[in-house]
Amino acid sequence: MMKAGEALSATVEEYLESIYNMSVEGELVIGARLAEKFGVSAPTVTEMLKRLVKSGYIEMDSKRHITLTEAGYEAAEAVLRRHRLTERFLVDMLGMQWHQVHEEACRLEHFISGAVESRVIASLDLPQTCPHGNPIPGIVPNARTYLKDNHALRLSSVSEGQQVTVLCISEVVEDEEALILYLHQKGITPRMHVTVLSQEHVEPDVDPTARGEQFLLQVDGRQVAISKASAAKIWVVAD
Repeated sequence: MMKAGEALSATVEEYLESIYNMSVEGELVIGARLAEKFGVSAPTVTEMLKRLVKSGYIEMDSKRHITLTEAGYEAAEAVLRRHRLTERFLVDMLGMQWHQVHEEACRLEHFISGAVESRVIASLDLPQTCPHGNPIPGIVPNARTYLKDNHALRLSSVSEGQQVTVLCISEVVEDEEALILYLHQKGITPRMHVTVLSQEHVEPDVDPTARGEQFLLQVDGRQVAISKASAAKIWVVAD
């Protein structure tokens, strides 16, 4: 049985990352959500959750809701720090585009040593966020409360006529390549100013997740349509 503080497998790190990301964004974490995300069976998830409970990384209540322990938070933040620093390195030092780096960082994050991590931090002059706008744990004051501290809200909750600035793209969906590419193509990126023009029901022919209610946005002088489901994955702050 693994114990808190021991070297973790890549699979365990990915589970902790996902639980962390859902938790800090205020989402309910249950086994079914994890099974959907990883594309595995419910029994596979159940077995992993049992291991994480025994190892002291998570707790589960009577309704099977999952929460991280302090050890779980620390382990998740360690791997997320490496992940987000790697993304920053790939963009700032190697010249890759922000929408291309998530999968590369997922492969590299499990093999970065503390020494390399320190060199990247120094070389990039203490970067605060990854290219998607998410906070880098250990550098920002508190990554767990970053959204609350910035008074962030989901784009899907913004009223018509309101202008906002994109803070970050949800880490929960960074591996949805079609959506991230769509946002890149339409200029919906961190620090971009966006105005909600209208909300209406349209056919699912606009963005990769489009169905039902659509948001019509003003982005850099252009009109862009995005589904409400996608808008819920974009965190913004009021201008």
